[in-house]
Amino acid sequence: MSKTPLYNDKYIQIFDDKIRFKSWVLPWGKKDVKISHIKKISERNIGLSSGRLRVSGTSNFRDWFHYDSSRPTKKKAIVLETDFKIYKRLWVTPEKHDRVFSILKKLV
Repeated sequence: MSKTPLYNDKYIQIFDDKIRFKSWVLPWGKKDVKISHIKKISERNIGLSSGRLRVSGTSNFRDWFHYDSSRPTKKKAIVLETDFKIYKRLWVTPEKHDRVFSILKKLV
């Protein structure tokens, strides 16, 4: 693992072997997700009924939204499909969407 992140913003860091969510649940609680657990990556538009107003958490046991207080102002999310038993889809809303999507496409 490199000690220097490939990407770093207020809520996430991306390394060559993992993604670190600095605020997994509300503004506390770090979580690392290994790149090897990610099976597929995609982009999705987010709207009022598809997670845009969700600051953190889930309404089902398939999707998880990391804490992001600025998500209501964002239009797109990156969806990471994992091999986890619950929270199979992680919705990521980085500050620099296109840059993160490009980095993750190369890593996955």
